Amino acid sequence: MQIQVITGDAGTGKTTKLRLIEAQQLAEGKQAGIIHADAYSHQGLLGIMEVRLERGERTLLVDDCSSKQIEEVLQWQEEAAGNEQLKGLVIHLVRQAG
Repeated sequence: MQIQVITGDAGTGKTTKLRLIEAQQLAEGKQAGIIHADAYSHQGLLGIMEVRLERGERTLLVDDCSSKQIEEVLQWQEEAAGNEQLKGLVIHLVRQAG
């Protein structure tokens, strides 16, 4: 599992970068959709990510993450180390501007 945290101030194109990754995934015929983290608690975010994984998505795109949500995803990564089902998973997290 690989996690990339995308940071920057408001107006730096963080979400644009995420949309570009989404477009590349769709062009390759892969499932893709941006998860809007601000709609979820940190536990809810992990839940929706697991739903996406169960659907077969191997690249997760998450916009507008709080610091707490990013911490929780990184903790989840540590706990899932060695899980073969998560091999090849790539998660892009965009940190909230602020």
